[in-house]
Amino acid sequence: MLFADIFHTGVKLLKNSLFGRVLALDINQKRGGIPEGADPLVDGVVRLRAFMSKNGSLMAVFLVAVVVAVGGILVYNGLRESQIRKAQELFGVGILDYNADQFDRALESFTQAAGKYKGTPQGTMSAFMAGSIYLQQNNIDQAITWFETAVGGAESGFVKGQALEGLAAAYEEKGDNAAAIRCLERALRDKAAAHRRSAIRWKLALLNKDNANAASRYCKDLIADTLATQYHQKAENLLASVNAGK
Repeated sequence: MLFADIFHTGVKLLKNSLFGRVLALDINQKRGGIPEGADPLVDGVVRLRAFMSKNGSLMAVFLVAVVVAVGGILVYNGLRESQIRKAQELFGVGILDYNADQFDRALESFTQAAGKYKGTPQGTMSAFMAGSIYLQQNNIDQAITWFETAVGGAESGFVKGQALEGLAAAYEEKGDNAAAIRCLERALRDKAAAHRRSAIRWKLALLNKDNANAASRYCKDLIADTLATQYHQKAENLLASVNAGK
């Protein structure tokens, strides 16, 4: 008797479950006994099952595409992390050699990191360091090459602005003041290099001594800048000299 009660209870629960209702509705609809929409929830499940049965191949292709896309993203992220780690290692070795005045060995690490991993922030920093060493060694053409690599590299905070300043110094060494001015004007617009604006304006004022209007503008900007007090007197003297020469 107990088994019979349990059995009937189980049958009743199964019959009233969503699965049982779907099965019953499906059978009755095929017999023409129950119209569609009689049970909205169950009818929706039946429609979904019919759609999946009809479009199974299409759904399989879609799922494969999703799996491939997700897999591709995971592989890309893994490669990206590997590149960053390798670039960090080379950059760290280069810094140690640089601090030990082993500049040729430092250059080897920096140029390798900047060349192989130029899509990483460490690659950008390495290119800047290589440019700086070459500029110190008065190898201007190589300095320009690596500073330009840093400017065109991955985002790395204020490094691009500093690379533009280094590039300007290299062009100035070559006697190309016009190119130096263009680099410094770009650096002045770099928001990440805001802490260098006073120094950049002063350098632009000096390079524009033959352009009275530009020199006066940069001097006045410095004098009006309350954070550039160390340049106020210099800017006032240069402004007076420029005005006297007009």
